[in-house]
Amino acid sequence: MNNDIKEYTTPSGKKRYKFAIYVGKSEVTGKSIQARKRGFKSYEDALKCYALISSKIADNTYTGLEIKNHKVSDVYRVWLESYKDTVKTSTLVNVKQFFKNHILKDLGSYYIERLTPFKCQRVAQKWALELPKTFNALIIYSNKLLDYAVRFDYIRKNPMRMIIKPKKQAEHKEFTDFYTKQELNAFLKASKNENIKIYTFFRLLAYSGMRKGEALALKWSDIDFTSNTISINKTVSIGNKHRVVVNNTTKTKRNRAISMDARTMQLLKEWRFQQRQDLLRLGFNPFDKEQVVFQNFDNEVVRPNLVAVWNKRICDKNGLRRIKIHGFRHTHASLLFDAGVPMEDVKQRLGHASIQTTMDIYTHVTKDKQDKTALSFAQYMEN
Repeated sequence: MNNDIKEYTTPSGKKRYKFAIYVGKSEVTGKSIQARKRGFKSYEDALKCYALISSKIADNTYTGLEIKNHKVSDVYRVWLESYKDTVKTSTLVNVKQFFKNHILKDLGSYYIERLTPFKCQRVAQKWALELPKTFNALIIYSNKLLDYAVRFDYIRKNPMRMIIKPKKQAEHKEFTDFYTKQELNAFLKASKNENIKIYTFFRLLAYSGMRKGEALALKWSDIDFTSNTISINKTVSIGNKHRVVVNNTTKTKRNRAISMDARTMQLLKEWRFQQRQDLLRLGFNPFDKEQVVFQNFDNEVVRPNLVAVWNKRICDKNGLRRIKIHGFRHTHASLLFDAGVPMEDVKQRLGHASIQTTMDIYTHVTKDKQDKTALSFAQYMEN
């Protein structure tokens, strides 16, 4: 007699047989997996099935239950181990937040083989309604996870690939995250009253169009005072446990060298002179070739969020309209367009991966200026 085979009685009073057989441990959860079968009319039928499954387990060919014991959250943990080595630390931090705050909240408790296209459709529509700015990213990363599940035989098809993707709703908002020429000059004049480091930083942003992280990652070895050029080849971001990370590629992985005006380069020289005096006084080597251009009190890279503090302080003290730090990049693009610089040249200078990004900025900026022109004309006529 096989002690794993048990007799039981159905609710209708019929005698049937069932069994549970140990398959192994899940590679994902580490928990024991059992194959459970029931409904056999005779002990002999149950024994035949038991023997067949036992043989497949011994030959390592039994797959009937393995895919039915894993939740989406279980597969996510395995996928993350593979995925984390393919992206920058800052990207990984963002992806983890997408899953923690949204994807796993809505899908994590489902057994992965029971996840249907209908369920995925409803979740995607929920994301589109509640998170219009990020729902595309949530669908993309859900697909990455479920494609992984297909590749490693957890499921046969990716149900998220079968949905009808919700259309992103057009956002009707005024694009004002840039300064006019007059506003920029007023801001830079006010920043002079802070200190030379802060003034130099914002002057560099405004006159180069660099991303914040690119400027913070600069070393003096990236600046060529002979040719008046700056090499942009890395960026600063926030990684795990809120640590500052210097990545050896820019956001779009397109390193570039840009020409700078003589006044900004002269200001950088003046700041370097002051910085060397400060470093010497604090006991650091002021002539280190790897010296960062903008350092904190510990002679380390400035944390990106500190720049926003500088920006707010300058604007609040001087009654200026405040734009985001990225707005200085939009400002640079706007003023380049005003100066008649061709769009392709603007794209190269800003390091955009696609000309479409440059065109989008141009469209936003020119539309805002057209609206202001129309308003000014109407006010003039009415007065």
